[in-house]
Amino acid sequence: MLKIAALCETHAIGIVPHFTGSISTAALVHALGPFSGPVLVEIGSNRTLPDHIGEGLEFRRGKLWPNGRPGLGVTLNMERLTLVAAITDPGTVRPIYFRPDGSQTSW
Repeated sequence: MLKIAALCETHAIGIVPHFTGSISTAALVHALGPFSGPVLVEIGSNRTLPDHIGEGLEFRRGKLWPNGRPGLGVTLNMERLTLVAAITDPGTVRPIYFRPDGSQTSW
Protein backbone atom coordinates (compact mmCIF):
# COMPACT_ATOMS: atom_id res chain seq x y z
CA MET A 1 0.00 0.00 0.00
CA LEU A 2 2.85 2.38 0.78
CA LYS A 3 4.36 1.82 -2.68
CA ILE A 4 1.01 2.50 -4.34
CA ALA A 5 0.58 5.61 -2.17
CA ALA A 6 4.07 6.81 -3.18
CA LEU A 7 3.19 6.41 -6.88
CA CYS A 8 -0.07 8.31 -6.37
CA GLU A 9 1.71 11.06 -4.45
CA THR A 10 4.35 11.42 -7.19
CA HIS A 11 1.66 11.99 -9.81
CA ALA A 12 -0.67 14.10 -7.60
CA ILE A 13 -3.40 11.44 -7.56
CA GLY A 14 -5.60 10.62 -4.59
CA ILE A 15 -6.13 7.11 -3.26
CA VAL A 16 -9.32 5.22 -2.31
CA PRO A 17 -8.57 1.82 -0.72
CA HIS A 18 -11.39 -0.70 -0.38
CA PHE A 19 -12.71 -1.78 3.04
CA THR A 20 -11.63 -5.36 3.74
CA GLY A 21 -12.16 -5.58 7.49
CA SER A 22 -11.65 -3.72 10.74
CA ILE A 23 -8.03 -4.78 11.25
CA SER A 24 -6.92 -3.97 7.71
CA THR A 25 -8.73 -0.63 7.88
CA ALA A 26 -6.82 0.20 11.08
CA ALA A 27 -3.60 -0.60 9.18
CA LEU A 28 -4.71 1.70 6.34
CA VAL A 29 -5.24 4.55 8.80
CA HIS A 30 -1.63 4.21 9.96
CA ALA A 31 -0.15 3.64 6.50
CA LEU A 32 -2.00 6.48 4.76
CA GLY A 33 -1.92 9.00 7.61
CA PRO A 34 1.16 10.81 6.28
CA PHE A 35 -0.07 10.68 2.65
CA SER A 36 -0.23 14.26 1.33
CA GLY A 37 -2.94 13.71 -1.28
CA PRO A 38 -6.67 13.16 -0.88
CA VAL A 39 -7.60 9.87 0.81
CA LEU A 40 -11.02 8.25 1.00
CA VAL A 41 -11.62 4.86 2.61
CA GLU A 42 -14.63 2.95 1.36
CA ILE A 43 -16.43 1.70 4.46
CA GLY A 44 -20.14 1.81 3.69
CA SER A 45 -22.30 0.55 6.54
CA ASN A 46 -19.41 -1.34 8.20
CA ARG A 47 -18.99 1.14 11.06
CA THR A 48 -19.84 -1.34 13.81
CA LEU A 49 -17.08 -3.63 15.00
CA PRO A 50 -17.54 -7.41 14.78
CA ASP A 51 -17.91 -9.43 18.00
CA HIS A 52 -14.27 -10.56 18.02
CA ILE A 53 -12.90 -6.99 18.09
CA GLY A 54 -13.28 -5.16 21.40
CA GLU A 55 -11.70 -1.85 20.40
CA GLY A 56 -10.67 -0.59 17.04
CA LEU A 57 -11.55 2.16 14.63
CA GLU A 58 -12.06 5.68 15.91
CA PHE A 59 -14.43 7.93 13.98
CA ARG A 60 -14.43 11.65 14.75
CA ARG A 61 -16.34 14.19 12.68
CA GLY A 62 -16.68 11.73 9.80
CA LYS A 63 -13.00 10.82 9.69
CA LEU A 64 -10.96 7.81 10.78
CA TRP A 65 -8.11 8.54 13.20
CA PRO A 66 -5.29 6.43 14.63
CA ASN A 67 -5.74 5.89 18.34
CA GLY A 68 -3.32 5.77 21.26
CA ARG A 69 -3.45 2.00 21.79
CA PRO A 70 -0.35 -0.05 20.92
CA GLY A 71 0.23 -1.47 17.44
CA LEU A 72 -2.68 -0.93 15.09
CA GLY A 73 -4.90 0.03 18.01
CA VAL A 74 -7.19 -2.99 17.61
CA THR A 75 -8.02 -5.28 20.53
CA LEU A 76 -8.75 -8.82 19.36
CA ASN A 77 -10.91 -11.04 21.59
CA MET A 78 -9.46 -14.52 20.91
CA GLU A 79 -12.25 -16.24 22.90
CA ARG A 80 -14.79 -15.16 20.28
CA LEU A 81 -12.84 -16.72 17.39
CA THR A 82 -13.21 -20.27 16.11
CA LEU A 83 -10.11 -22.14 14.97
CA VAL A 84 -10.80 -23.56 11.51
CA ALA A 85 -7.39 -25.15 10.87
CA ALA A 86 -3.90 -25.39 12.30
CA ILE A 87 -0.99 -26.13 10.01
CA THR A 88 1.96 -27.22 12.12
CA ASP A 89 3.93 -29.21 9.53
CA PRO A 90 5.69 -27.03 6.92
CA GLY A 91 5.17 -29.74 4.27
CA THR A 92 1.40 -29.77 4.69
CA VAL A 93 -0.66 -28.64 1.72
CA ARG A 94 -2.87 -25.67 2.56
CA PRO A 95 -6.47 -26.80 3.10
CA ILE A 96 -9.27 -25.60 0.83
CA TYR A 97 -12.16 -23.86 2.55
CA PHE A 98 -15.72 -23.62 1.27
CA ARG A 99 -18.42 -21.04 1.92
CA PRO A 100 -21.97 -22.17 2.80
CA ASP A 101 -22.95 -21.79 -0.88
CA GLY A 102 -20.20 -24.24 -1.92
CA SER A 103 -17.83 -21.68 -3.47
CA GLN A 104 -14.16 -21.81 -2.52
CA THR A 105 -12.51 -19.24 -0.28
CA SER A 106 -9.03 -18.68 1.07
CA TRP A 107 -10.09 -18.31 4.71
